[in-house]
Amino acid sequence: MSAMPARITERPQGTVPTRLPAPRTERRADRRAAQMEARRERRRWSIFSCAVLAGAFALTVGILDVLH
Repeated sequence: MSAMPARITERPQGTVPTRLPAPRTERRADRRAAQMEARRERRRWSIFSCAVLAGAFALTVGILDVLH
C-alpha cells in the first residue's frame, strides 16, 4: 500500500452540476439568524434553570420554617 493519495484517471462523462456560492451578505445573514436563535434558546434555558433553583430554595426554606 502506498502512502500517496489516489489519483483520478478518468473524468465523469456527464456535466457535474455546480452550486453557485451564496453572496456573502446572505451567508452572513443566515449565520446571524442562527446565532440569534441559539442565543434565545440559551436565554430560555437559563431562565428556566433560575426558576427551578429559586423554587427549590423557596421549598427548602418553607420546609425548614415548618420544621422549626
